[in-house]
Parts: sequence; structure tokens; C-alpha cells
Amino acid sequence: MSTSPAPTSEVTSAQEAARTSSRWRELVPALAGVALGVTTLALSTQIPDGAASVRFSPRWWPDALAFLLIGLGVVHAVLSWVTGGTDEAPEPATRAGAIRLVAILSAIVGYGVLWYFVDFRVSTTVLFVALTYIAGGRGWKALLLFPVVTTMVLYLLFGVLLRVPL
Repeated sequence: MSTSPAPTSEVTSAQEAARTSSRWRELVPALAGVALGVTTLALSTQIPDGAASVRFSPRWWPDALAFLLIGLGVVHAVLSWVTGGTDEAPEPATRAGAIRLVAILSAIVGYGVLWYFVDFRVSTTVLFVALTYIAGGRGWKALLLFPVVTTMVLYLLFGVLLRVPL
């Protein structure tokens, strides 16, 4: 019983083709991050600077995020191109994954509507409960403790410390 090994040139060329497609597939999110950063930077120029004596202007945070997005996108692009990607193909989409995606997007839209009528703390807690449940979280810690603690941290940071009207 003789088994002949697979031709190495065919295996190598197929693996190289998979690596090349993986490189391009990895460049898409990297370039999307750079594009989002450039768009954020362009839009932040429309925010007024405020008082000249203020150390941090209202544009500081959007500009910092924009530069971070651009920098991380460039690093992602360079690393994905240099490392050459992987031989693995992505898993095909499933019906359950599509339903989960629609449920998450619906929860976010519902959050926007709910926030209009209900206080930030209540609507944000409801959003985190819904997102945790959709993502597979079960039990009182995941469905109660995590949303309440996360909402309180966000409220303390933005509502109390930064005095953002919520």
C-alpha cells in the first residue's frame, strides 16, 4: 500500500493564496479604523475652541480619540501585512449569529428611544442587562451586578465628575 505525498508546490501555492487573502481581509478593518479617525478629526474641527485660557478645549477629547484611531489603524495595517495573516478562513455566518446581531442593534436603538423618556441610569442599566443577556450572560452577577456597577461608573464619570448633562 503506497501513499504518495501531496505535491508541495500545490499545497504551498494554496497556502500562500490563503495568506494573501487573509492579508487583504485584515486590511479592511484597519483601513476602516483609519477612515473613522480621519472623519472624526475632520468633524472635530467644527467644535468651537472655547476660551483661550482653558488648558483642555472641548475639541481635546475628540481629537485625542481621532489620533488614537488613526494610530491604531496604521499599526493594525502594518502588523497584518508584515505577519502575513493566517491560513484559516473565517467561519461562515450562521442564522443564530445574524439574529444576535439584529437583537443587539435593536437593543441599542431601543436604548436611544428609552433614554428620551427615562433617566440615564435606568435606561443604561436596561441596555446593559439586554446586551449581557443577548451575549449569553446568565446569573445574578452577570445580569444585575455588572449592569448596575457599570452604569454607576459611567454616571459618576460623566454626570458627576465631568458634569455632562445626562
